[in-house]
Amino acid sequence: MYRILVLAAFVGAVFGQAYRGDPQTAAILNEQRYLSGDGKFGAQYSQEDGVQFKEESDADGTRRGSYSYVDPTGQRHTVSYTAGKHGFQATGDGIPQPAPTTLPVAPQPQYQPLPQYNPPEYRDQYQSQYRPQPQPQYQPQPQPRPQPQYQPQQQYQPQYQPQQQYQPQPQPQPQYRPQPQYQPTTPAPHRFYPPGKLSLNRSPDGFSYSFQKA
Repeated sequence: MYRILVLAAFVGAVFGQAYRGDPQTAAILNEQRYLSGDGKFGAQYSQEDGVQFKEESDADGTRRGSYSYVDPTGQRHTVSYTAGKHGFQATGDGIPQPAPTTLPVAPQPQYQPLPQYNPPEYRDQYQSQYRPQPQPQYQPQPQPRPQPQYQPQQQYQPQYQPQQQYQPQPQPQPQYRPQPQYQPTTPAPHRFYPPGKLSLNRSPDGFSYSFQKA
């Protein structure tokens, strides 16, 4: 466990600079894991882009660890955490802070004057104006209209139409069409594991594993 902490501190000092490559292809510089018989477990790894992680758990299942990364300006941000029976608790400068919220200000009541009463205008019900009587107008007598004369309808005479002869549709002949050959579009992977030194030790109640990039 002591070697894990020393190696993590050394890698953090050497590679604590801004990484210029693709983070998806960042190589693992070193990795260590162990499991002891009393239930303790530990893991640690460092990448060439500055990402570091380490965690250890004790016999009762409580985990303590930390992770860090380097931002584009070269500054390292670290978060330490503890997870156990009291829940998950994290501290550090790499935790996103929520945006400050401002409470809305309640509007102040404003004076609104009451509407004024406007009485309706009084009109004398007996006041009237002279209206002349309409004069009768001359209306001419309606003239009789001639009655329509009956015209017999023409008789429908069907014409002889010969029936069409049935002509079968020509059936297309099946043609052979070869299936197109599809070429795989996924490029072959160029990088799986960087060259390095691998060590694995097993015991009746646990193991220890370490990897160091060459």
